[in-house]
Amino acid sequence: MSDTRLTTAAAPATSLLWSLRVTVLLHAALLVVEFASAGRILIEDHSALPVHGVGAIAVHAAGGLQILAAVLYWRPGNGPLWPAVASVAAFAAGFVQAYFGSHGILELHVPGAMLLVILVTWILAWSWMTSSTHRPTD
Repeated sequence: MSDTRLTTAAAPATSLLWSLRVTVLLHAALLVVEFASAGRILIEDHSALPVHGVGAIAVHAAGGLQILAAVLYWRPGNGPLWPAVASVAAFAAGFVQAYFGSHGILELHVPGAMLLVILVTWILAWSWMTSSTHRPTD
């Protein structure tokens, strides 16, 4: 007969998963703002530059919060490590592509932004598809 008691060590804490979900959703939403302002800049509407600049700072801040949430989900929460690693990669990609953008190197800025979006979207999709329920122990 198997023991069906639930254990907190068997699965990540629900509140920590929700923290990750919220921070990565914020990160993704800010990237949408960045894409909208970038589109305005590409059609030479330079009034979008301040929005894009402030948005970049917000994206970096959200990326930092996402790392914190992913690390907490991993260690105290008993979740997988890879979301934290991918979050660090997204954070780094954000700074690298911002450097290229601030120096007018759009040939590298745009692909860097695409990489950032792919990483954030990957974590976002996974965080909402994963279960936070505790699994029974054997």
